[in-house]
Amino acid sequence: MANLIRMDLRRMFRSPMFFISLAVIGVFNILLNVGFTAAARFFVPTEVMPPATLTSSIVSPFYLPFFIILMFASLVSFSYADIANGYIKNIAGQLPHKSSTIISKFIVIGLHNLLFLAVGSLTNTLGNLMLSGMGMIHFVNDGMALQAILTLLLKWMLSMALASILMFVTIGIKNKILASIVGVIIGTGSLGLAYMGLSTAADTVFRTDGFDLGEFMPDTLFNAVSVGTNTAVINAVIVSLVCIAIFMTLTVKVFDRSDVK
Repeated sequence: MANLIRMDLRRMFRSPMFFISLAVIGVFNILLNVGFTAAARFFVPTEVMPPATLTSSIVSPFYLPFFIILMFASLVSFSYADIANGYIKNIAGQLPHKSSTIISKFIVIGLHNLLFLAVGSLTNTLGNLMLSGMGMIHFVNDGMALQAILTLLLKWMLSMALASILMFVTIGIKNKILASIVGVIIGTGSLGLAYMGLSTAADTVFRTDGFDLGEFMPDTLFNAVSVGTNTAVINAVIVSLVCIAIFMTLTVKVFDRSDVK
């Protein structure tokens, strides 16, 4: 397993898609943060800007929410690369359990997602420090850095739950295009409307009041979870673990029973 992980780490760090996606998020986090704030100051110079906090910089790793699509695109590209070029056949044929390749990929994707979230938070913070240095905003340490880091770790867990879904489509079903589409749908928040409709239907059928399916979905929880305000913390942990357990098990079973080509 250690050799598989080292091999997958090497593949990931040699992937142009990984570095391009990571660089785009980092650069545009700073450019958009500074650019939009500077534009607001230019056009409305008398507007009082609310202070930016260290917590907000850490817990919102992507300045634009759909930047997460780039993380998913890199994830899908990495997951499918050895399948696309047939390299997986050479590796899986030498292993007692070919599903070991999936476990290895999932571990490496854990580092992949952590790097994306960390770079996002760091560049958000850097952008706010630059704005503060230029006198455009007040950037303050609100004393909740630990809660913010714990929130980011919960978002990492939720990102791994979403990764398990994308891995099932990419590796289990072996459909990179479908996985990319699913990643875009999740990243744009399009499923929110479906959750609202299903929640309304559940309220009608079961005569419940205020049922919200989104409270049990990893993509919605990714944006809602907060340790500082104790929002959806338990839900995030449980949903992450259940989602990972279900989809990783499905991926392993399907992959073990299919021919490696």
